[in-house]
Amino acid sequence: MTMMDDKNWIISHIRNSFITSDDTGVCEMVMQPEMMQDAKKERSKSVSIGNLKRNQRSVPCDLRDSSMNSEGDSLSNSPDILPDMDFGAHRLRTNTALRLERMKKEKTTQTKIRHIPWREPDKDYNVDEQGHLYEKKCLDFVEGKKKKRLSLLSAKLEETSKIPDNPFQEFAKFDGRQASSSSTKKIGIFLTMMDEENRVRPMTVVTLATARVIDLIGLICWQYTYEGRVPPLTSNLECHSLHIAEDDGEVDLDFPCLDNQEPMSKFGFTNLALVQKLAPPSSPKPAIVITVNIPDKGFSKLNVENDQVLMKDILAKVLHKRKVKDKGLQYNLEKQCEPGLPIELDLPLAAMETREFCLVRENSSRGMYPEFLEDLHHNTLAESLSSHQYKSYRVSMNHKLRTSTDVQLGISGEKVEIDPVSGKGATKLFRQKAVTYEAEMIAACDIMEERPTGKASFRLTYLSKAHTHDFKHHDFDADVQTAREIVQKVNNILELRSSPVRKDYLTMREKKLHKRYSFPT
Repeated sequence: MTMMDDKNWIISHIRNSFITSDDTGVCEMVMQPEMMQDAKKERSKSVSIGNLKRNQRSVPCDLRDSSMNSEGDSLSNSPDILPDMDFGAHRLRTNTALRLERMKKEKTTQTKIRHIPWREPDKDYNVDEQGHLYEKKCLDFVEGKKKKRLSLLSAKLEETSKIPDNPFQEFAKFDGRQASSSSTKKIGIFLTMMDEENRVRPMTVVTLATARVIDLIGLICWQYTYEGRVPPLTSNLECHSLHIAEDDGEVDLDFPCLDNQEPMSKFGFTNLALVQKLAPPSSPKPAIVITVNIPDKGFSKLNVENDQVLMKDILAKVLHKRKVKDKGLQYNLEKQCEPGLPIELDLPLAAMETREFCLVRENSSRGMYPEFLEDLHHNTLAESLSSHQYKSYRVSMNHKLRTSTDVQLGISGEKVEIDPVSGKGATKLFRQKAVTYEAEMIAACDIMEERPTGKASFRLTYLSKAHTHDFKHHDFDADVQTAREIVQKVNNILELRSSPVRKDYLTMREKKLHKRYSFPT
């Protein structure tokens, strides 16, 4: 407070305080002219200040300092504001205070430590009177029986070992009860496969929000099995589905089940029901197709279940299918790629390393046999006579712009009929119309493809308009045996009738083949 009697210092301090605290700069513009006037007055007093300095020796020290401060402060500004100044901040602690505090902490720590000096034991230590220093503890247990496990972890492990293996263990990772950071969903699941008493009480399941519907089904099955509920569930998840359920456990079957690939975060249901479906029919394994070539006659295809069938059984099936009469002749099988080397009939099909064979008479080479010619003649004659009789087949008709439809294909010596099979889901717009083609308008019937699944595609070619060359066709799918029978029946009818439409079609097809394989010279 000793400096507050200097009016010049106070005015300068107030001016600088206004200027430094004003962010707009208006105070500096207002005070600038006044500060310039004060500066002029200070310059006029410079002469008197010089005379005062010459007489400093004759003035006492205290008065000289006071006069210098009063005169010099009129031209000086307020001190600069620095970040390390102690104004308004906490003063740094001295080294002495820090050292005293450190010594206090060390003393507090030492009070917690107990020092025990080591002393040599007495040589006349009596064990019987004072006892052993480290005496063995005796535990009471019955001999012949195992020691009881007393720890809680051992008891828990023993209980866990009695739990049967859970086939849905891989879905336990979607259990949200152990997830602390991930988002979860709590859903009540009604179990429709349980009895009526337990069916109305839902099982609470907490799942991760990122799980799919199929993952939730696996988690439900895992928790169901882990809790030991009955009846046991099947390990096939395709036999289960999730449906919307009411609060009382009633399943709403008006809506379809949830899609297995949809995420659970998409749905906001609090109650669902696990419904057990019938097991999906197991797809039959594709049969192994064996081709047996007969010289100058064709070939036969046989379907066997596995590759452990003996070759002698395959030979018997071929002879039975071909209706070969036993006239004391013996037949054998050869690999198609190894002529003249008969195979051992006691070996299984897996040891042959091929699926194509050739039927050869014993002590003969590959050629046409009279008994086959006789059988072929009788079979062809019988098929030709029965071809004109009416017979219907259930086949699938293929379309270009829509799905295939089931039709009834009726064939006789006079006409070919295609009647659609009525279905519940078929609409009137895309329903196949019934059509009839006269036998004179049929041009050809050929097998287009035989697939390993046991299905075959065949094509029926016909003339759409008379006296034209506008041939069209229908494609059908059926099993291999049915497709071959239909093609054979239609071709027998066409060969017996020898219609002009078929002759024109064959001539046109030969011309197309000739153009395709002919090259200019």
